[in-house]
Amino acid sequence: MSTTVSRLITSFQSTGRMGRSTLQQALISWFAFAGVEFSAIDCDSEHKTLSSWYPDIATFFPYRRDDDLLPILNLAGAGPVELIDFPAQATQSILNACHHFSATNIFADKGIRLTICIFASDERAALASGAQIVSTLGEGADYVVIANPARFTSQVFFASKLAERLKDSPQIQIPRITGGTIEALDRASKQKRKPLTFREAEPLLEIGSRYELQHWRNRLFAQFQDNAAALLPDETLVKNKVTRPEETVSAAINPFDL
Repeated sequence: MSTTVSRLITSFQSTGRMGRSTLQQALISWFAFAGVEFSAIDCDSEHKTLSSWYPDIATFFPYRRDDDLLPILNLAGAGPVELIDFPAQATQSILNACHHFSATNIFADKGIRLTICIFASDERAALASGAQIVSTLGEGADYVVIANPARFTSQVFFASKLAERLKDSPQIQIPRITGGTIEALDRASKQKRKPLTFREAEPLLEIGSRYELQHWRNRLFAQFQDNAAALLPDETLVKNKVTRPEETVSAAINPFDL
């Protein structure tokens, strides 16, 4: 078995608006906090989210057809961790290209281990493409199940055969951000006339929204750290670890004792 020297993280389920960009932004923030060297490839020519947010980090290689995977495979594995943002609705094309270019052999030769985020959405397209990915790649990839209750329901997913197949895969839940803070983030981007990451927008927000985003980020960082084995080639790459405050439990009060 080849030694894993690089971890490639991606998602290409054929549905949008699941929080994929939000998850990628949180991962990038965690890598920076944890002191993990990383890079990113933006393949989404329609939205260009990663390359707009992180022009100094993300390399833009548009993915429009099967052949476009070749330069991406040639670039992959340059560092310990790499994020790839593929366009939505490209599941079949990417799987076809992986087969044509023998991507699993390329990854094995380069010491790359693939991690695919599977969003636990009840939407039919997400379920179908998620099952297609897992059935096609099988043991050739690791999987992380992503729940995002603010964006989609997951009851049907967790009762499905796909969830049964992924029962041993780590799970990450994206915490909710209130509508007021989302609106404040949008206003900040409009004010600066460019898309802002949460980190960039925070100084422009009121104190309540700033603390909400910090709490949101810390909850995700703790989950990433707990599941580092599926997100990094080596867990020892984490230089800075999350400090977990003790949870305050509400005291049980009998009103008749007052």
